[in-house]
Amino acid sequence: MKKFIQMFVLILSLVSSLCLTGSFQKDAASSTISAVADTSKYLNVTILDDGMDIYSPFRIQGGYHYGPSIIVTANGSIDAWFPAPGAKGEWDWITYRHSSDGGRTWTKEKKVLNPTAGSRDIYSTCDPGVVKVGDYYYIGYTSTTNAHGLDNNVFVARSKNPDGPYEKWNGSGWGGNPKPIVTYDGDATAYGAGEPSFVLMEDKLYIYYTWKDIVNWEFVNETRLAIADAADENWPATMQAQGVAIDYADMGCDSADVKYVEDYGKFIAISTSQRFTDNSSVSIYESNDGRTFTKVNDLRSHISYRCHNAGISSRSNGHISLSDKNYIAYAYGLPWLPARWATRMHEIEISLSDAPDFSDAKKNNVQRDVTYRLHGPFTWHPVGITVGTHVYNSQLGDSSFFVKLFKVDEATTCRRIFFPVKFSNYDENIITIKGMKITPIGVGSTFVTATWQGMSVEFLVKVY
Repeated sequence: MKKFIQMFVLILSLVSSLCLTGSFQKDAASSTISAVADTSKYLNVTILDDGMDIYSPFRIQGGYHYGPSIIVTANGSIDAWFPAPGAKGEWDWITYRHSSDGGRTWTKEKKVLNPTAGSRDIYSTCDPGVVKVGDYYYIGYTSTTNAHGLDNNVFVARSKNPDGPYEKWNGSGWGGNPKPIVTYDGDATAYGAGEPSFVLMEDKLYIYYTWKDIVNWEFVNETRLAIADAADENWPATMQAQGVAIDYADMGCDSADVKYVEDYGKFIAISTSQRFTDNSSVSIYESNDGRTFTKVNDLRSHISYRCHNAGISSRSNGHISLSDKNYIAYAYGLPWLPARWATRMHEIEISLSDAPDFSDAKKNNVQRDVTYRLHGPFTWHPVGITVGTHVYNSQLGDSSFFVKLFKVDEATTCRRIFFPVKFSNYDENIITIKGMKITPIGVGSTFVTATWQGMSVEFLVKVY
């Protein structure tokens, strides 16, 4: 009885201590204690080190891994997804890498998402934003059917494993022909919608995305918010638009990567300002409700000049815990044609201040030159496989044709694959496959999955 009383007194003491130091509530999404936002305080981010390049481009071919989506775990390991160059007519793939030592070394790169032939994401899968809801990892991404890279939409795919395989949202469920979760309906000559990020808040999923439009001859550059029912397996069908979360009023500002800082009860958004210029910076925005954001920092110390497309690390639910090591990462280098950008990662500290702090904006960023790699045997491990033709058209009665498959390395060098390749998931009433030879036997369309050494690619066959 005495021990019970002592335990009861101890519990009362702990509760009293919490009440004296601040208000707290249980966050069902993260299974941790979350603070209620102090509206008299502001987030303050400090870059702690010079950082390290976690990707370097090739001197001749170029390359990029901009705008990474980064998940950290309690044990310090890192999962990261990157937009990377595609191959054979596909602009961008999403690749995955894992680090168990804080980003110093990484596993070999692996393609986890690429465009679907003949669909609304035909050209690219880029700008990944990753969140885990229940058993599934969800990758939001940007794509378009516009050959100039404009008029973009937002898509999403899911997998039970961070490195796939992923199945895409098709408008009513998962798998098959992809459909957007955000459809752009503005000026078709503008960028459109894309660059998503996610935060899970109990049973609600907050979806943030870029919206760039031209209205009455004026440019619009915004981050918008939609909210979905995370308890519904088909949550994209439940999304409700909530309006503008950030209005940049400047086309030189990049997309935002949005997370939630559990310890302070505040949302944080990271972007870059004056992107690609010698005076670029990393900008920090905060929100107490996740719906309206205000800029609180402009960071230049340790930041490489000509930076762009930044991301901030979090747990898998989009929450940042101050007990973790937390990071920002961004691409830097000369502008387009061709893209030769390194990706740099820094450890950061997040604290509170009495007012927005822009003192770091007066400092100089670092004129750091990109270190290039030579293309050599060390790049020959395949990142993924692809096909020479993504859509095969054939007439019924035509002779058979051969599929050309290629393994693709990190420098996007393609080498022909012959055997052993497994073909699956196709309609046997439309085609037959023997070896690498396809024979049309019926009218219709069918997707075909080709698998080689654990890597897969899907292509489309149309028989008329």
